[in-house]
Amino acid sequence: MGDTYTCPCCGGASDFSSNVCQYCGTPFLPQGSGFGFGSSGASTLKIADLETQAAKKPNDPKLLYALGEAYHKAGNYDKAEEALEKAAAAAPGEARVQYLLAWNAGIKSGWECVKVAQYADRAAALKPDYKEALAVKLLNQAAQKFMFNSHDGMEEVLDLLNQALQQDPENTYIYMYAASVYEAALQRKDAIAVMEKAAELSLKDIAPAKEDARVFARLGYLYYKDGNAAEAKKYLDKAIALDPENYTAKQLERSV
Repeated sequence: MGDTYTCPCCGGASDFSSNVCQYCGTPFLPQGSGFGFGSSGASTLKIADLETQAAKKPNDPKLLYALGEAYHKAGNYDKAEEALEKAAAAAPGEARVQYLLAWNAGIKSGWECVKVAQYADRAAALKPDYKEALAVKLLNQAAQKFMFNSHDGMEEVLDLLNQALQQDPENTYIYMYAASVYEAALQRKDAIAVMEKAAELSLKDIAPAKEDARVFARLGYLYYKDGNAAEAKKYLDKAIALDPENYTAKQLERSV
């Protein structure tokens, strides 16, 4: 294998033979941030309505937060950040705005992104017992160590992830990164076990369907590598149902 690229979504190491991650289907090239990225007609109508209201009340923090959340759910992360930054300026004491900014940055740019920690720190400063924000900060620390230290110090990474789970056991991406650590350590059964949990939680969080599809595609890939074609197909089918354009799921499904 030649040069490798570490996927910002799942942490898997891939070569440059494809424009997408072989583990989860994340594009390696910029894909733009317009509507249609996992958005339904209903969500587009909701966004249009919120945009109209926000134009009339440009300093309403609740309205700006709702617009940012709607953009995020539609996969339009740049506009989500813009709206949420305006909400933060209008309501500087509101911790949940900073938390959603941290979550949006993690989904958009990878959980190792410095903005994740910055926003999570602001949320925790406003609300010291904000466990979800503290978990995201720990996830950021683990992701940075995992991605930028040549996968050395796996025990320390797992310890950070376990600390994060103590704060927020419902965070999909903590489990997803734990799977990457186990896979790097050639512990595929453990990787599958935590990815099962990630898949279970992914449909409950605020990430768009296209991001959930990547979780299921990654789990399907792990089962495929483990020689379990039936389970691989089950999760690949779920990935395709969530995102018919997921490259990994479409390619692997032809092989199982």
